[in-house]
Amino acid sequence: MTKKKTVSIAVYIIWLLYIVDVHASESGISYINADEPFFEITDVNRQAEAWAMCSAAYDTLAYIVSDSSPARSQQLSELAGGAEIAIIMATVADSLHDEMTQEKFDAVWNIAKSVSTEMPGSMRTFLAAEIASTSNTGTSTFFDNLSATVTVCVKNLPSQEFYIGMWRELAKSGLRYSPDE
Repeated sequence: MTKKKTVSIAVYIIWLLYIVDVHASESGISYINADEPFFEITDVNRQAEAWAMCSAAYDTLAYIVSDSSPARSQQLSELAGGAEIAIIMATVADSLHDEMTQEKFDAVWNIAKSVSTEMPGSMRTFLAAEIASTSNTGTSTFFDNLSATVTVCVKNLPSQEFYIGMWRELAKSGLRYSPDE
């Protein structure tokens, strides 16, 4: 890698950190349809996709900044984990009803766990393909779009925190202790 390219990447990383810090993006197109808050998306599958893209975007940015900013990288990794919990809880909440049996709850829980790992993995693959496809033409478009995506995710943190709170209440009830169970 040339010195000029290394400096260019470093400038983009600093720029991305600034954008994430101020929670705003002026350029780039989000990989998430940002027309409505995630919490208002009535199709649970579309909502799960939005949370999955957030998890993937946070993980991708965490990887990018891991050497230059380990604390920021850890913070972004934790946000990615929170987005995965949001996938689980959105799926579970959508399936709850008065006649829910423990057996049905367990089945929903297991599906939600699977979705919370598989879907972000698919989104990470998508982002990896995006950066690979822009490597010959310059990565600025990818970084602009990733920044716009993370900005949308940050705007949805209150909903993510709501789902994490639901998960904590579920853990207190004794039904589930962690997303891995």
